[in-house]
Amino acid sequence: MALLVTDQGEIDSLRTLLNATHEIPRNLVLKLYTGPSTAPTEQDVPSATKYFEPYNASNTSGYGTAPTTGYPVVINNRTEEDQDYSAQYGILLNGNRWTIATTAAAVATTTCEGSIGTYSITVADNTDIKKGDYVTATGVPINTYVVDIDGTALEISQKLTANITAGTACSFGRGRTTASYPEQVFTFSGAAGNVYGYYLSRANNMPVTLQGVVDGGTVAALGTSIEKAECKGVIGNNYIELKDTTVVSAISSGAQNGFVITVASGTGVKKGQVVTGTNIPAETRVVGVATNDIFLDKPITGGNASGNATFKVNIAEELTIGQAVTKTGGGGQTGPDAFPASTVITGIDLATKSGEQGPRVYLNNQLTDNVGTASSNDKVDFDYSVMTTDPSGSAVDHNLSVGDVIYIGQGTTSSITAQHYTIHTVPTSSTFTTTPALSGTGDATLYSSIFFAEQFTNGPYAIQNDGDQIKVTLNVSLD
Repeated sequence: MALLVTDQGEIDSLRTLLNATHEIPRNLVLKLYTGPSTAPTEQDVPSATKYFEPYNASNTSGYGTAPTTGYPVVINNRTEEDQDYSAQYGILLNGNRWTIATTAAAVATTTCEGSIGTYSITVADNTDIKKGDYVTATGVPINTYVVDIDGTALEISQKLTANITAGTACSFGRGRTTASYPEQVFTFSGAAGNVYGYYLSRANNMPVTLQGVVDGGTVAALGTSIEKAECKGVIGNNYIELKDTTVVSAISSGAQNGFVITVASGTGVKKGQVVTGTNIPAETRVVGVATNDIFLDKPITGGNASGNATFKVNIAEELTIGQAVTKTGGGGQTGPDAFPASTVITGIDLATKSGEQGPRVYLNNQLTDNVGTASSNDKVDFDYSVMTTDPSGSAVDHNLSVGDVIYIGQGTTSSITAQHYTIHTVPTSSTFTTTPALSGTGDATLYSSIFFAEQFTNGPYAIQNDGDQIKVTLNVSLD
């Protein structure tokens, strides 16, 4: 079954991916690369030999030291909270400058042939044809689109209703959703070697002494645990329930129509928690905490706030997919271990379902026994690894923020899984955790993630002199 994404759905998807509305606190950075010389493929990932930026003129990775080519410190930097990228290089893109639309006319026209009842046609020329393009030709049902491309042989989504003789006109591209961005210019001050293409990266603020530096990070064995008590689970289920908890504090003030209450103690109160109390509207959330002053996202109504304020703790906020799940050792627990070896979190329902005691935590294995206080095994450990940023053995600030997306590659000696990760928590300036949770041990190399990459059609461009420029006009489409 093929996934159908409507034209409006494609537009919305691109607007979200490109941060066109600034509703998500992440942006894209336009970067150039001097390797590899081959065209990008969907399987490509950053490495010491691929997608390194023009820091020097040698066409090899220069990460670890500042560029000598005039390749710019990030242009158009922003200074909002968690959006300062002054340690990065490239051009920071403004999400709402993208022009996103679906074309109503054909983009590519050629001739084709095919046999009735088949899902394939052969075209004379596949130039500018992309997967997802609608196909228009005699014998092709309406709203048929390209599923796959193998040279001039195209797989299509619906059977041909008639034979198509060689030389029959056909067109492609109607309905293609494309995002375009105004021309951007890179100006160099010195030789930078051959520049083969560009890519869009999820913005982060890793310093030059860390990004791309081989063995820039270290992951120790699983050694950090989060213990949750009063967990509940039923044998055969692939989930357990956490136990909801609350913080209760007396309200000393809270004026009608205001957005702030003062409580006896703000300890344990955090942004995002749901708060209830007299004259506090339903589903009101905390948006800020200043000692005992609690700021709300809805105005107090029906009179002044009074009595107790009850804050619902997000009991699952430290948990994430990939964390290992085991029965807590010791602590007076004498019951059976209901978690098979290598059990990890596969998902979390933060909202408590009716009749349950708290959020569900889904597992990759079924429980082999009941979990709970009655079984003397209600305490559960969630284990994960922490990344320390320490190139050459000395800790450095990583400048990463929760929500940043980076690529973590294996280092010289490593058993971690190389892939894209999202920053989950930042315990210190030189440590972080990820989602999915890190597992394994050893060295790691940290790169900016690649969202989209393209080789210059007429490249490479040899940058040799002060004042040499490369101009890029971006066009991104969904296939």
